[in-house]
Amino acid sequence: MTRFKQALAIIGVATATTLSATAPAMALSEPLYDYIYYSDATKTVQVGSWTGVCYNGWAGVAEFPDGTVTAHFDKIRTGTCLDNGGTIHQ
Repeated sequence: MTRFKQALAIIGVATATTLSATAPAMALSEPLYDYIYYSDATKTVQVGSWTGVCYNGWAGVAEFPDGTVTAHFDKIRTGTCLDNGGTIHQ
């Protein structure tokens, strides 16, 4: 190996070590929401809902909604999805 290649290898290892050592260790989380759907803008008649679920730390919704999905809805925070796959319900 030439000296140039050795120097590049050493610089690469030093950079990777420095970056990994200075990266903060923090838990990531995402808010979890349920959705309630209404027939119109008055929000007096509920016609559907969609339940929030956690997928390996990522927030989403169940595969299928219950009832009808409309443009008139309330978004209700129900918990937090943790990066370790856990869920904290409020």
